[in-house]
Formats: sequence, C-alpha cells, structure tokens
Amino acid sequence: MYKSLLLLFLLFANSAYANIEEIINRLQPYFPNISAEQINESQLEGFYEVIITEPWIEVMYISSDARYVLQGNVTDLVTMSNLSEIRINATRKQILDNIDENSKIVFEAVNEQYIVHVFTDVDCPFCAKLHNNMAEMNALGITIKYLASPLEQLHPQAQSAMEKIWCAENRNLALHNYKIQRILPVSEDCENPVAQQLAISEQLGVYSTPSIFLEDGTNIPGYKEPEELLQNIKQTLAQ
Repeated sequence: MYKSLLLLFLLFANSAYANIEEIINRLQPYFPNISAEQINESQLEGFYEVIITEPWIEVMYISSDARYVLQGNVTDLVTMSNLSEIRINATRKQILDNIDENSKIVFEAVNEQYIVHVFTDVDCPFCAKLHNNMAEMNALGITIKYLASPLEQLHPQAQSAMEKIWCAENRNLALHNYKIQRILPVSEDCENPVAQQLAISEQLGVYSTPSIFLEDGTNIPGYKEPEELLQNIKQTLAQ
C-alpha cells in the first residue's frame, strides 16, 4: 500500500513539473526571464498562478495545459476577496521588506503602531505637503520610511538633489531642510540607492508621488491628511 501511495505521489509530482515546464516554454517568448519559482498552484481549479515581476508586478492565471490565460482581477464571490490584488500586495510587501533598511530615510514614531513606505520626489509639492505633517503622523503612531522616486519628466533636477540628500551626513535633516526650506546640503558624491529605489518604484507601478505603501503591500497613491491616512491603515488592517 505504501509503495502504491509513493508511486502515485511521484507520478503526480512529475506531472506537475512537466506542466510547469510546458507553461515556462509557452510564456518565455513574452517573459524571457520567467522561472519555475514564479509559477504556483492557484485556488482556481485547473489553473496555475503566474507572478510576473518585470517590468512591473502582474498576476495571471494559466491553464494546466498552458493554453488559456486569465488576466485582470479574479474575485472570490464567497469571500468577496480579490485574489489577484492579494497576491500583488504580498509581492509588493516582499520587495519592500527586502530593501536594505539603511538605504531608507526613516522618521520614526516614538509610540510606533504602524509603518508605511513612501516613495517621494523632493521637488513634488504634495510630497512637501505630506512631509510638513510629519510630526502629526508620528504622533498618531505612524512611522514613515522614505524611498526615492524622482520623476525626471516633471522634475529634471530631482534625482541629483536626492543623491545629494542621500549622501548627506544627516539624511533626515537634509531631507527635511530641502522639503521645507529648499536648502540643498553640501555633500560629497557617494554610492547611493536613489537610482535603485527609482527602479523599484517603477516595478511597483509608481507613476506619481507621494505614493504610500502600507505594511501589507497595499498602495495608496497621492497625498493624504494624517487622520485620513490613519483611517486608511486601520481599514486595511481590518479586512
């Protein structure tokens, strides 16, 4: 009996691997860097879940015979949950969590309750407006972790300014002074994460700033008042 069960398991495993290989072969012309790690079993019977991370994050579902593809939102009508959005958020969270903490500019709440990542452009007016509320956001228990997303088409000098800020001895003070008083620090060139963080922002689908990411990977684009941001965070956590 045990031998029969083992044989069935091996046959299933080999069949599943063969299906994944076929899926990779079918998708490779469109996604040259696709690998088996991006393909998982899904909640949809007869379909695999495929997570695309280049040039941006996307989730699709492909039939086990590698013939049919479903794209866009897939909703579970029993739980009323968006399966695609849940997976995209989880992937965003993983990417954000893997960014070196030392490369972020962090304004930490004394009584930290929540953490949000904010992709910012120092020449963006609404980014400055958001930063002007830092004391109130921190008082609400919200820690802000800044990441760089200079938008060259709108602000051609932003990337060079942000590189100066990220190379400053006191990055928090340098960022604050530039956003509030437009004082650019005098700092020597250094190895900095600005270009890398910009590439990550594009991968995450950031096209405007500020762009706020909650702890579960949920994206809230645009400016939010402190209390409004707190309510968004609580509503997301409650779901």
